Amino acid sequence: MSRVCYTLLLLVGVVAVAAAQPPKAPPKKADKKDELVLSKDEQGVIDRTNAERNKADLPPLKANPKLMAAARGHGDNMAKQDKLDHVLDDKMPADRVKDAGYTYAAVGENVAWNQKDPAQVLEAWMNSEGHRANILNKEFEEIGVAVARNAKGERYWVQVFGKQLGK
Repeated sequence: MSRVCYTLLLLVGVVAVAAAQPPKAPPKKADKKDELVLSKDEQGVIDRTNAERNKADLPPLKANPKLMAAARGHGDNMAKQDKLDHVLDDKMPADRVKDAGYTYAAVGENVAWNQKDPAQVLEAWMNSEGHRANILNKEFEEIGVAVARNAKGERYWVQVFGKQLGK
């Protein structure tokens, strides 16, 4: 059998198999699993952060899934190691954001330990010059937030701020 005939038979076979397949369903909108789901504490931190920005006539920060992943990963790691720090495992905030797939023009991070709720952690950050500067930085447009508990139940809080490159 010639190569042309064999290719033709193969092509006819593929078309026949394709024709026998049921029609594909139209593409679905984002599944529930693709939606960004925030805990009550995470949403509380974002709401209180945006309230502080509003007082300063700054636009609200929008939750970004990649920044949320970076924040959650760092919060979990701090809780696991029982260590409050911006640098863990030789990774800085910019490294964690990059590892999460966020291409940034600007990035910042706030961390805190053992505040009981979003109100208390925001109060602590707003009473700290460097943390306050991150919250009120007009360059930042997006945010990721996390709270994680260590084995003793103490909370580690994280805010990751960013502005995407090219936006």
